[in-house]
Amino acid sequence: MTAEWFDLGQRFRAATTGVPVARLSHAPIAATPHPVAVRAHLSGSLVTVTACAPGNPVASSTGPHALALLASLGVTITASSPATLLTDAATTLPLLRRLALTASRGTAEDDTAAHIAWWLDRADFPGGRAVVETPDACRLRWVTGRAPAAETNPATWRHWLDVSDDGVAGLLTLHQRLTAGPDLPHLSVLSEDDTWAFGAAQNQHADGWDWRRPDATSRAALGLRSRCDAADLYADALLADPLYRARAVHTGHVVTGTADPLGDRLKRTRLTCARLDARLRPGSEVTGWVGAPTDSAPHFSATVTAAEVEHGHLTLTLSGVTGPAPASGQQATIHATGPSPYRQRAGRKSYRALYAARRSWLTTGRTPTPTRRDVPLDVLVAGADAD
Repeated sequence: MTAEWFDLGQRFRAATTGVPVARLSHAPIAATPHPVAVRAHLSGSLVTVTACAPGNPVASSTGPHALALLASLGVTITASSPATLLTDAATTLPLLRRLALTASRGTAEDDTAAHIAWWLDRADFPGGRAVVETPDACRLRWVTGRAPAAETNPATWRHWLDVSDDGVAGLLTLHQRLTAGPDLPHLSVLSEDDTWAFGAAQNQHADGWDWRRPDATSRAALGLRSRCDAADLYADALLADPLYRARAVHTGHVVTGTADPLGDRLKRTRLTCARLDARLRPGSEVTGWVGAPTDSAPHFSATVTAAEVEHGHLTLTLSGVTGPAPASGQQATIHATGPSPYRQRAGRKSYRALYAARRSWLTTGRTPTPTRRDVPLDVLVAGADAD
């Protein structure tokens, strides 16, 4: 079975029952104490904003008055905590940027513009709670009985999740649905990073930094490093969800097989895999447990030291198995070991220090040691086609 067939089966089930089928048993985003639902559209050459927050009525304003409306809802860089942007249209944030560019430096409107700039900066951090586009978050948590293209339409999710309000207030209800239940692991870490980034933005704004100017090389590089760390951490968080792991078997990110301990001093175990499309290779650090992908059991850790195909089956050799290792003939499930958020933060701190030092390899232009990363299957296929 491929991931596409797996998705189709879920879609058929949703169409038969009339109820969305869960892709995740956890909430894909963390609840936020300060959500602000916003829609924006062009009225001639001016941006019109319709917005509301819990305890505040829906209101609309155009042009400079729209910035004042957002400020009244707590969207300002001087706030004690950041506001979360809830929207159901991909055009909202670009239009808010257009609105922010109209603010004059040193004014109250500029404080709101700086908060919008922070939204723009944090919008592409997976798992963060700075910006939530509800259709994207809904597609991550559920699947409907409609065609995939229909799930990009906010009306589809309002119908399937029984949200009767089609105005911006309905976004607050959708947010409650999305954040119900236990959070994915690491969401608290990603939320803390959002809060830290907001504090940094506040300090930069107070120091007179102009977000309209292009980023310096060091700032752009640190931003890319932070985005990569967030993507890696969120990918690992998803693998902690049993429903997500059930699908990930069909993408090769989760591997199942039959164990055969070799009983040597290297603590090696050979795993005869059920499929050939594993995304693990020699050198991969893995985490595993005895049982199926959807099971919850004590974990063991190991390193893949060999991978070969024998008689039509992929066999992985796991070395240095520590923890409750599988016995002979037992089914085991493994996937790549996720990153440590503490090591990520330490790495970013060192990276920042290297950019600040005049003689580091970053500032002198010395080539670093190349490292390999997981490449999406569609990229590999596209590369093969190009050759």
